[in-house]
Amino acid sequence: MKKEISLRNLLRKYWIGMFLFLVVVYFLLQSYMLLALTERTEESVQKSIFIAENGIEDSLQIVDSFIYESLYSGTTQSTSQLYNSLKNETDPVMLSVARNAVLTSLMSIVSWSDMIDFAMIYTDSTDETTWLEAGSTSNYATRREVKQLIGERIEQGEFNRLERYMICKSGQGNIMIRLLKIEDSYFVVGVSESEILRTLQSAEYDENSIAFAAEKDGTVIFTSEKVDVDFSPEQEGTYIAVDGKEYLQTGYVSDKTGYYFGMLTAKNSIISDMWFFRMLFFIMFLVLMILVPAIFYIIHAYVEKPIGKIANTMNQIAEGELDVTVEEAYQITELVQLVHAFNHMIKRIKQLKIEKYEVKLEAQKATMQYLQLQIKPHFYANVLNIIYSLAERKDYSTIQKISKSIVNYSRYMFHDATELVELQREIEHVHYYMEIQEIRYMMQITCQVVVPDETKSALIPPFIIQSFVENSVKYTFSTKKSSKITIHVETDEEKEYLTIRISDNGAGYSEELLQQSWEQKNEDGHIGLTNVYRRLKLIYDDKADIQLMNDHGAVAILKVPYISVDNMEFDDDDI
Repeated sequence: MKKEISLRNLLRKYWIGMFLFLVVVYFLLQSYMLLALTERTEESVQKSIFIAENGIEDSLQIVDSFIYESLYSGTTQSTSQLYNSLKNETDPVMLSVARNAVLTSLMSIVSWSDMIDFAMIYTDSTDETTWLEAGSTSNYATRREVKQLIGERIEQGEFNRLERYMICKSGQGNIMIRLLKIEDSYFVVGVSESEILRTLQSAEYDENSIAFAAEKDGTVIFTSEKVDVDFSPEQEGTYIAVDGKEYLQTGYVSDKTGYYFGMLTAKNSIISDMWFFRMLFFIMFLVLMILVPAIFYIIHAYVEKPIGKIANTMNQIAEGELDVTVEEAYQITELVQLVHAFNHMIKRIKQLKIEKYEVKLEAQKATMQYLQLQIKPHFYANVLNIIYSLAERKDYSTIQKISKSIVNYSRYMFHDATELVELQREIEHVHYYMEIQEIRYMMQITCQVVVPDETKSALIPPFIIQSFVENSVKYTFSTKKSSKITIHVETDEEKEYLTIRISDNGAGYSEELLQQSWEQKNEDGHIGLTNVYRRLKLIYDDKADIQLMNDHGAVAILKVPYISVDNMEFDDDDI
């Protein structure tokens, strides 16, 4: 049995389910849009970084070419030649001139490209200043730390193998330098951090982006904003946390420098394009929150409340109150039709109840009429006279036979006329009746019965055969010839109907009687025949029929539905 649920609870579960569904859809769509925006942003930024990184590499390549050209052009004005002149010069005046020439050459290198912050030469001369340098005053502190770090490493002999670009970590921050060896000395060029970052920032998504340069292992070289985090290339395309905020890490490992250049794009900037979607969903959600109470009210007022009234009315009807109706003043067409049909059903039930009551009264009336017909004072008086005559003749065996027949006949006469009986019992009653008539009429009347064994258990209304047999006895007896009554019973192959034929060899029915309707027969005094007709109609409705005809005597054919006691199904309430 399915579990019942009220309309209100069903709607409540529906809207809760709809709300949860929308929430799930919202988060799924947001996740999808975030993924799509992330991929689009990553692709866009990565392309920009690739262009910027190529620009950095091209700039560094140009700087390298210019440095080599300045150092090794083969002219007397090349930095290397000037430096050799400085090393070989012994005259103090010429030494000063040579030093100035080297410094001038270094200044020309620094001023040539924004990618160069400073240029320095480490000299191994014992009688001269160890470093010759050129650069702006803004990077003086940086140069001092570089000179100290490089000088210590040179003196310790750590530069057996030079890398193209090196990172010096100092208190001023990480510094990218280009280190070249000139004979026994070293040439140092400082790569401009601001210029690299400026080039990288051309690839930024917006002003909230952070440009960075890192080593292959992710160690930070420098960033456009100070951050305390490493940038491993393995985190490429993922969101990382920086100072409590999430950033999309996008970068590119340079083939020439070997460093990892990239950009951090704020997640908030990426999802800012989702404001339209969020606003649209918020409006939809707000509309839904307004519609839900409104829909609940409409359903309650126009559906739930009318259905509740119908349910209450049905409960009243179930308790026996039929003088109730449901008002039809509703605005929903289907409910108006339902209520109209419901009220019509109630009226029909009341009408059927009245008709059933009338049918019951009619059945009781017919039964009373039949019982009244069975009480025949003359019949019993004649039977008593017969018994008296037999007693005078001292025919005690016949007295016993007729007494037994009259007892069995009388016992059956008081059977409930509203209940069905087996055909076997009805035939036995006819037999007892005919035994009395045969004694009364000195064996001048006989009754032949042909009943197949398979039909003996069929159920029929009591007295329907008896009534026609009595009618035959009444109208066929004659002193001139013996009266013969025949009862023949048969059923069709499908055993749907039982046909009972009662015939005699009398004068038959009058033509007037055969032409009359059953109402006219009743009014004309043929109460016994019309009583059988009414009872059959009350019990079987139009499924039973009676035909009257003449065929060498009166013939009555009764056709009733075949009901066998062996095939009847009983409910528990009938047991």
